[in-house]
Amino acid sequence: MFGDIGFVLLFLASIVSLYSVAASLLSVRLRHAALLQSAKLGSALVCGLTLCAALLLFFLFYEHDFSLRYVQRNSSTDLPLRYLLAAFWAALEGSHLLWTLLLSSVSAVAIWTVNKDNRPLLPYLIAALQSVLSWMLILALTYSDPFAPLFPAAAQGVGLNALLQNFYMTIHPPSLFTGYTSLAIPFAYSIAAMCHGSFTPGWTRTVRRWTLFAWAFLIFGITLGGRWAYVELGWGGYWAWDPVENSSLIPWLFATALLHTLTVQAKMGHLGRMSLLLSLFGFFFSYLGTFITRSGIISSVHSFAQSPIGPAYLGFLFFLAFSALLLYAWRAPKLSTPAPRNWGISRESSLVFTQFLLILFAMIVSFGTLYPILSEALTGERFNIQAPYFNTFAPYIGFGLAAGIGFGNLLRFQTNRPIDGFKTLLYTFAAALPLSLLYGYFTGVHHSSLSSFLLQSTGIVFCMWAFTCLVWDLHHRLHALSYQTKPFFRYNLSYIGSWIAHVGVLVGIIGFLGNYRGIEKTVTLHTGDHTTLLGYDIQLDGVRFKQTENTGLYYAALSISAPGGGTLLAQINPARAKYPTSEDWFNEVDTWSTFWHDLYAVLARFDADKQEATLQLYLNPTVRLVWSSIALMIFGALLCLVDRRYRSLR
Repeated sequence: MFGDIGFVLLFLASIVSLYSVAASLLSVRLRHAALLQSAKLGSALVCGLTLCAALLLFFLFYEHDFSLRYVQRNSSTDLPLRYLLAAFWAALEGSHLLWTLLLSSVSAVAIWTVNKDNRPLLPYLIAALQSVLSWMLILALTYSDPFAPLFPAAAQGVGLNALLQNFYMTIHPPSLFTGYTSLAIPFAYSIAAMCHGSFTPGWTRTVRRWTLFAWAFLIFGITLGGRWAYVELGWGGYWAWDPVENSSLIPWLFATALLHTLTVQAKMGHLGRMSLLLSLFGFFFSYLGTFITRSGIISSVHSFAQSPIGPAYLGFLFFLAFSALLLYAWRAPKLSTPAPRNWGISRESSLVFTQFLLILFAMIVSFGTLYPILSEALTGERFNIQAPYFNTFAPYIGFGLAAGIGFGNLLRFQTNRPIDGFKTLLYTFAAALPLSLLYGYFTGVHHSSLSSFLLQSTGIVFCMWAFTCLVWDLHHRLHALSYQTKPFFRYNLSYIGSWIAHVGVLVGIIGFLGNYRGIEKTVTLHTGDHTTLLGYDIQLDGVRFKQTENTGLYYAALSISAPGGGTLLAQINPARAKYPTSEDWFNEVDTWSTFWHDLYAVLARFDADKQEATLQLYLNPTVRLVWSSIALMIFGALLCLVDRRYRSLR
């Protein structure tokens, strides 16, 4: 009965959504304000109905109602309460409903916060958002029905995938999907601007704010996914250029490029058409990532099993790309923009340079991710592209971004001289060298080759130079106000947020470079045996067992001491886990972190009777810098969002 109610709620939501599309377009044709208002009310009703359906599904998980196929396949009575939430979006049907709920929510907020500056765009905005939402709801009723019945009802469920029984999986999908769905708002505003025939006075500010909101959630969601891989999969890393990882990175790269384009558009009025195009690309690639995840067309540790929803997504992608680009080709040339000028070397040209690198990198990642599909379609054989392809380009793109951040922040709009003249370049470089040497001293770890040493050293110098440029720019701005910090912070929150976010990018690049100098070791120990890794003394204290909720754990109790059997520094317990719903054993990684590196331990094999354990040990440099960089970027984005000039979502 409850499953039927959920299906009816989604059916009603789809009807109302389709009505909103028709009513909004008819209101333009008939100039009928009441019709437009009904379409606006429809967006709120769709959100409410979808929310009720989602809450009902979660209630059925909580009640262990195995008369629903989706509940039976993704939960069991032994599942801890905190993982019932993760079970909601553990597979296709639930994650699709989550996406639909988030899309209906951000759409309702965007529609109901349109102010007078953007009022002419409202009918087209409603039509664009509700068209996408209608399609999502129709899929939820057909290929992706979370309320499909199971007859007869099962007495027990299959259980949640053991890899998903992790804290990060309770917040990673909602965070990432919030970023994806928020990109629908810049997309819809771009469609609306082209249909209307001009940019409205509030268009740039609104699109910038929604893009920044999406950007922050995307980077947060990507990071949570990387953290999950780091602590759950047991291969020693957090980013493997997995196809699904890549599919989340690409929209973020386009959103970052769009933010730079919107800065130029807001300051000078240029690049409006590029803003439209990047808005379309960001949204398109968010759905392309969905296709990769749900179709099973590319093998990935993250991807769902192959399902009939794949062709439906592919059809939608073709329709979305064709219709959006056709509209762009027809209407974008008619949008008025200021006459172009020779920019030369200036702040705006550095932003365009950064934008170019971001788009280039997005295309490189897209090609590497989709090449297996293309090769199979063209030759009948699948050729997979592995991490070395991406790692060939990534460092140099990173160096280019660091250079753009550094030099760009020394420039001002419409001028080709750095602040305080070209001598500033010499001063900042001179300051960067001792910082680079100091950093190298504290993080000096084994290098596998001369090339990795040179690559890492070059990257560190670039990033340190860019950081000194940022500091110089901050000093110059504060000096202009005689170091009156109160008015500076009051009226420059957006600049401060951008400054912190750029520092975060530099810290992240340095952190990623640590991958070029890690150490790994595989060793078999008996209780009381020792091994060393980069001077740390590691002792096996025993192989032990414990039961935690629905999990049986055999773990290696390890003591980490200073060299020579000195002070005890930490105790870690890498384990192998056994779940009642699975015959396989799963890794439970444990780490000991310092500021400069992680000691990462995996229990590869064990014999509890012989008190023997085979351990895979990794010394991963600068991992904490990666996590810190994300915190800086998100904090910077939040400061930009609360800036008094962008306080409204409108």
